[in-house]
Amino acid sequence: MKRNKLYQCVLGAVLALLPLAYQANAATVDDPAVMDRISHSRMLPITMSNPLDSGTLLFSDSPEYADKDGILYGDEVNGDCRLYFYHVNQSNLPKKIVVMAYNPTEEPAEVIIKGCQYARPSQSYYDVGKELSTMYYEGLNTVNKVLVQPHNYALLGERLDKVVVQPADLFSGIVDFSLPTSMYVSSVIMPVAVDPQVFIRRQIYLPSDSVQLRGTFRGMNRDLHNLVSFTPADGIGYVKIADGLVDRFLEGRDVMDNRISENTGNYGVDYSVRLRTKGQGNLHLYFNPQGGEYAGVAEVIYPDGRNGDGKNIDDKKIVELPRNRLSMGYNDPYAMEYIDSFKAGSTVIVHLMPPGAANLPIRLLVVPDQQLEQAAKEAAELQKLKDSARNMSTPDWLHNGSSANTIGTTAVISAAPQQQAEQTKNSKKKKQKKNDSDADTEHTYTPWHPKTVI
Repeated sequence: MKRNKLYQCVLGAVLALLPLAYQANAATVDDPAVMDRISHSRMLPITMSNPLDSGTLLFSDSPEYADKDGILYGDEVNGDCRLYFYHVNQSNLPKKIVVMAYNPTEEPAEVIIKGCQYARPSQSYYDVGKELSTMYYEGLNTVNKVLVQPHNYALLGERLDKVVVQPADLFSGIVDFSLPTSMYVSSVIMPVAVDPQVFIRRQIYLPSDSVQLRGTFRGMNRDLHNLVSFTPADGIGYVKIADGLVDRFLEGRDVMDNRISENTGNYGVDYSVRLRTKGQGNLHLYFNPQGGEYAGVAEVIYPDGRNGDGKNIDDKKIVELPRNRLSMGYNDPYAMEYIDSFKAGSTVIVHLMPPGAANLPIRLLVVPDQQLEQAAKEAAELQKLKDSARNMSTPDWLHNGSSANTIGTTAVISAAPQQQAEQTKNSKKKKQKKNDSDADTEHTYTPWHPKTVI
């Protein structure tokens, strides 16, 4: 009887400790010291497919600092399209930035708007980028239809017409739409009180700035998948995104400047990275910005369930990058953010879109349990060495807080003053104003746009 009670007590204690063990493992995956050791570990690239690009991207980021009213960027497009705009109101007056469509045909045409998201205008560029990314992946898109009459204009996303952009504020937004026929779609900055349909007829075209980051690109979406299923035996693997080499930049054309253009960073592209896995054990997914400061989100989807068992199909979550602060990666190519964990044998899809303020490239790391445990062990040993070195450099009487005795006198040693930590500089950085070399005159590109509608 006593033996049974003892057995029950021991079993109860073991069961009570199991959640603690799980919590310890959960705490390890996002421990900064452990993630630092992971980022310095040996790893190999995961062999990915050639990119499959679809849709058309109109990217409007030049002039980034707009000090005049006019058409920021536009082109004739059709089919599935996305217009991604990113502009600072560099004037001294409030402005608004809208998206306009022009129908050059003889028949009415219906534009299907699949989504219209924008961030609140702000002087904090990383707040804008992170908020816009969050809204894009969290937003419940509703399909709207806009009828554009022959040889006439229409707003795409009427809410944009109501957003006031104060001087020095950044405003960024995304409009996804589908066109049944070719139309001219433009991003336009104008005075708040002016009717967009009246202003657009003035046909004022703004030249790009010295960075020339705008254009029309084939590929608003990019799909990638691994060619061979990843296994825990492969060790740490990674996928590099938007480095211009392994993952090439989009090449297109700036029709307003009449030049070839490159989207250096693939801003506004919705990446879909599909990773198939097999084997046993847990896999842990991490985000590592290597090009500099970054603020955004990632959407993680498990089409076969998190455990690969067909349960909770299309289970998904959205993770802030980073979670507990505004941005990450400033002067630190080893910065890491934990994304999620899942069972080997599952398929995981990671969606992310490089925001306008972010710096590329980035890496997605897949870390098996064994390598995670090794990194945790190295982090613990490194901490012991640091503690040991700290103890060796501190006198025993000061480290222990005891008093020091002198001959005939007992001198009480007060606590040592705390060393004030040096504050790091605010990691929010603003992009350098790039319109020093821009022309001060307004440009009209008559070959590009249809005849002005009077």
